[in-house]
Amino acid sequence: MSESLVSKEHRKEPKEESLYGIDPRLLVWIKNNVEGCPKTLEEFARITRLDRWKTNRSKSTKGYETPSWLVEKRGDFSIIGEMTALQYLLLQEIEIDDFSFLTRCKNLQMLDLQHTNFTDCSLLAELPNLKKAYLPPRSQMIHTEVLDALRQKAETPEIEVPEPFYKDEDFQNIEIVDGESVRLSYEGSSKVRYAMVDFAGKVPSSWKDFSQEEEDCWAELSEEAKEAMTAQLADAIKKGKVYSFYLSQEPWGEGHYLGGEFGGGWAALWYDPTEEGISYSIYNADYDTVEILAPVEIGGQSPVPKMMAVEDMELVAKITAHFLLTGQLCPGTQWVKEGGDEE
Repeated sequence: MSESLVSKEHRKEPKEESLYGIDPRLLVWIKNNVEGCPKTLEEFARITRLDRWKTNRSKSTKGYETPSWLVEKRGDFSIIGEMTALQYLLLQEIEIDDFSFLTRCKNLQMLDLQHTNFTDCSLLAELPNLKKAYLPPRSQMIHTEVLDALRQKAETPEIEVPEPFYKDEDFQNIEIVDGESVRLSYEGSSKVRYAMVDFAGKVPSSWKDFSQEEEDCWAELSEEAKEAMTAQLADAIKKGKVYSFYLSQEPWGEGHYLGGEFGGGWAALWYDPTEEGISYSIYNADYDTVEILAPVEIGGQSPVPKMMAVEDMELVAKITAHFLLTGQLCPGTQWVKEGGDEE
């Protein structure tokens, strides 16, 4: 084992009424790192390394049972604070609501929070043994004066804060527009003609299995079939059961399409007319900068600013259904328009 678990003697399980929540993703990472599942808080306290990317090649299932006092709770990472011996913590590409558990990890030496939503640098001041930290861009964080103070210590920790992937100064030629003000069409028609969806898990029962080479695959469906499939796609989006989709007004789906990519509880939506030099991305009014990234990438390689992505899957489902049935952006929504004629 990469982490020796405490022997059965001296084990002390929390009382039944003392249940601990744990995000199911974190539970998997812990099991991968220690090649088993800690059964007591004392065993959690002995973990020294937690790397979310570590895989477990062991075929054995012995020791992996989750104790009854540990209850899966989406978004709860607080039990990391019980890992008081933790020295190495890598939590990349994840959204966590509360990072305050860090202040209890006093032995932490290496911390990697790249591509997370970490913001509060004041938490780092509570880590006396920190030697190296990889953080999100400075523009995303608050209390950055703590970073400057840490760098002035006698034993200066190595703190890496990257430049933002996108800079606001490079997005001067953008405009926020209402969905109903944009008229979309291809060769005079706004009808959707091609659809490709990558579902997570089982494909809905009414959804036709299109080949990516099938011309006019959506256009040739009956109106009844379109409505049934649209409803099932919208439902799958609400349930987080879609990886991506491309809905195009062209027969082969090569352009004039509404694209959707999903990841980390976020969705990126954009309309690309291809040859016109203009594109539209969903606008998130909670963000006024492109320098803070969402945990979703287009094509698995192009990061998306939170200003151009949303967490509201009900809204995403509504936009998607409206486009499938009308070929237009949904009324009541706002979009970031890029490109076009400069003043």
